Amino acid sequence: MSGTGSGVMGGDYGRHAAAQHEGAQTAAAVLDRALAAVPVPGDGRAFRAADLGCASGANALEPMRRLVAAVRGRNASVPVWVTHTDIPGNDFNALVATLTGPAAYTGTPGVFACAEARSFYEPLFPPGELHLAWSTIAVHWLSRVPQPIDGHVYCSRATGAAREALRRRSAADWSGFLTHRAAELVPGGQLVVVGGAATDDGLSGAEGIFDLALEELEALVAAGVLTAAQLAAMTVPTWNRTAAEYLDPLTAGPFAAVFRLEDQRFAVLADPAYARFEADGDAEVYAREVTASFLAAFGPSLFAGPAAVGPGVAERFAAGLAARVRERPGAARTEWRVQVLRATRRDEG
Repeated sequence: MSGTGSGVMGGDYGRHAAAQHEGAQTAAAVLDRALAAVPVPGDGRAFRAADLGCASGANALEPMRRLVAAVRGRNASVPVWVTHTDIPGNDFNALVATLTGPAAYTGTPGVFACAEARSFYEPLFPPGELHLAWSTIAVHWLSRVPQPIDGHVYCSRATGAAREALRRRSAADWSGFLTHRAAELVPGGQLVVVGGAATDDGLSGAEGIFDLALEELEALVAAGVLTAAQLAAMTVPTWNRTAAEYLDPLTAGPFAAVFRLEDQRFAVLADPAYARFEADGDAEVYAREVTASFLAAFGPSLFAGPAAVGPGVAERFAAGLAARVRERPGAARTEWRVQVLRATRRDEG
């Protein structure tokens, strides 16, 4: 990613991605329908699938196991080839460890996995190569941020020109994503996406934790740990699209003739960490879990981007954020909105 922010996940992202796992689980039935509808080669060619925006791969293991089982249930001898893709700064060592670990789907004979270090806003495969493209909790990350968000670090708190610039960048990125998948999928190929979303008021359900994070960043500026200029340069490069922003290009826009929208669902995810806190009342454990998850997903964008912070700043931020979460656990409760969709690549012939 270029511009403000990085979009890179932290090295321990897979251990702190419970909410992202919930997002993938939301689409399990939709994935099953895609696997029942997708064409499966019967001529010795491999069934080709892509996991777009893989991070460490932890949340792709169960969906790819389902994929292998479904494809082999329709053709027991077909090779299955899965390509996991993410931007070059991704921790591909963590991905390799996941794909070679005991829980991997790759132990089945004739099942192959590889990785590609490119953005899914670019072409990734030759034309007509893919049978299924799968992406969960990734397409709300932007290819770049056109300008920092005045007074905040999070997209749903943006106003004025910055908000409009983010919205336009998101629309262009989504169009690019669909353009490339349209070229890469075979006729009848399936596209399944679970994307970070927003209600029509622009809220994603994560505003509370980002407001706490901003409070701590402002406190670090007041303490002289960060400069005001460094804070001003910090922007998490995301835009949580509304249902209309996701679906209109597929139903009434330029892609309606290329894709047939088969499934769509807007969902609100439960916060598993907050549910555990409600059950046991342990604010210390809850604060550690929330802080670790926040840093794994968003820390690189804040502290490894153009702000160019010095050593120890992220650790100081983590301690301060955890203290704020302990004091106000309800403010950190996060109920992410997601858009689930499945589309079939139409047969142009």
